[in-house]
Amino acid sequence: MKILEASEKDTLKIIPENLDDLWHLYNIIEKGNIVWALTERRVEDKGDKLRADRGAKRKVYLGIKVEKVFFHEDTNRLRVSGRIIHGPDDIPLGAYHTIDIEPLTEVSIRKDWKRWDLERLKSAEESTKKPKIVVVIMDDSECNVYLIREYGVKELAHIKSNISKKLDPKRLEQERHNYYREIVEILKPYEGKILVAGPGFGKNNFQKYLAERYSDIHRRTVFESINHTGRLGLNEVLKSGMVDRIYGQARLSEETQLVERLLEEISKEELAVYGLEEVKKAINYSAVDTLLISDEFLRKNRDLAEKLINSTESIGGKSVIISTEHDAGKQLKALGGIGAILRFPIE
Repeated sequence: MKILEASEKDTLKIIPENLDDLWHLYNIIEKGNIVWALTERRVEDKGDKLRADRGAKRKVYLGIKVEKVFFHEDTNRLRVSGRIIHGPDDIPLGAYHTIDIEPLTEVSIRKDWKRWDLERLKSAEESTKKPKIVVVIMDDSECNVYLIREYGVKELAHIKSNISKKLDPKRLEQERHNYYREIVEILKPYEGKILVAGPGFGKNNFQKYLAERYSDIHRRTVFESINHTGRLGLNEVLKSGMVDRIYGQARLSEETQLVERLLEEISKEELAVYGLEEVKKAINYSAVDTLLISDEFLRKNRDLAEKLINSTESIGGKSVIISTEHDAGKQLKALGGIGAILRFPIE
């Protein structure tokens, strides 16, 4: 994310650089904001009365008052829809238009900027300096490769091996190398460190394979033992803090650990509450240490969320916005989208 200077008050000029940045903008841009960007608009040629088509598309710089925002991960874009309030003379003001924001699209946003909006932008700006996080969860039977993003996880590959103890030694070695080679092909495009984790000796054999054949990948790969494979193994990695230790502070890992702590305290019926009314009660008792709010709850209840965040910080607590694009965020959503870790129990 690049944040540029803007000449107008309450307006920021921003260049999203990747899918993570688009996700951050999805959580920042809201109904009633003003968004400007270079976009395509079909413009009718009024001088050609005989033409039956709807006119040609051309690039125009438009400003719209936002009504709806859609995040499209599959097409790598953010769609912002609303009525046009600024544009060339031949574009009717008040008409509806949708601006497609893609990586490297320069966009200006005018809004009443909240502190957490600005913190989110700053965090996104800092995160672009860090390498992508690739996690490999594997054993001798199967392998899942995940890309850890700021807002969630993308599964890059699910690979099954043909390794079997019934095979003769020569065929067994061949199938093992075929399996490892397929994993390596997924890893090649990614720079930075790689975490390989799994139960048993599968990861150890893969480690030897990399050391012998792909020393460049081996040098930047860390190997850890875990008890599970697949998604359970990934959650184990995120909860354990391995990502933090290897890559420094990672947002997804931090969110996962906070929700895990919330669930643990709920199960013990001690230092946690969830649901709007219980959280309000805890704030009134000055008992909240960490307020957890899902991004979905924030989008739907911005004014209420702002009051809760301000109240929490006024009693010395902190607030964390949790993405619902990963498993921990979905767990918080199931609790009503809001919970709190407490300093002391309340009745």
